[in-house]
Amino acid sequence: MPKKTVVLSYPVYRHIMKIIEDNPVNESVGVGFGKNEGSLIMIEHFIHMANLDNSAISFSLDYEILYQEIQNHEKKGEILVGIFHSHPKSAKLYPSEKDQHFMRYWPYPYLWLIGGTEESNPKLVIFSLLDEKIVMLPFLIGEK
Repeated sequence: MPKKTVVLSYPVYRHIMKIIEDNPVNESVGVGFGKNEGSLIMIEHFIHMANLDNSAISFSLDYEILYQEIQNHEKKGEILVGIFHSHPKSAKLYPSEKDQHFMRYWPYPYLWLIGGTEESNPKLVIFSLLDEKIVMLPFLIGEK
């Protein structure tokens, strides 16, 4: 299966980067909605959600709220395309064992966006599980 190009709208990118900058200690979580069409996966809207774990090493979200958001966005012609979470400052920006376990339930083309701080700079990386292998996907940022 050929990899697709991931495009984050500029407002989504800025929103995620602000979350990373504002909370370097505990994991933050959110979900991205958009379209998976042709050669593109587009993340057009982002919902920041509460991390029910309130933890530096794990996250969980309210599945009832997630379900409501999925229904709301489907009415707009959008689907859930990605799950975001941050890693605490200086943690490796790679899916943890727990992340990898859940990636099996949400494989490619679903995206796993992981944010964190490297050398005092906020950074975002995107992964997916493709043919049982974790792959990092490059992404583009849409225009302002």
